[in-house]
Amino acid sequence: MLIKTKNNLRLTRTLFEKLFEELPLQITHIKDALENKQYGLAQEITHKLNGSVSFCGLTDIQQSANALEGWLLNNNYANAHRHFPILQQHILNLTRHQETILENIDKC
Repeated sequence: MLIKTKNNLRLTRTLFEKLFEELPLQITHIKDALENKQYGLAQEITHKLNGSVSFCGLTDIQQSANALEGWLLNNNYANAHRHFPILQQHILNLTRHQETILENIDKC
């Protein structure tokens, strides 16, 4: 991320803070959309999430988001429902380390 922000620590921290703010909301909105069979909405939110994690270089989450988005785009809703918990777990794993990640940015 520091390369993308040209070593701007303030910008890097701001981007990660925004990501940590958005991810829990996005995953909740995706879950709600899936439960309510609003698959177009679920795909839109997943696409935005995918873009954010791609920019931040979070490949595990990006791969899960890509897979979910693909299932939704191909109208394979059964697989989308089965795959969603994987994406959810990857995001939970990241957000558990939020404090450490932000502290490490500050130490650069």
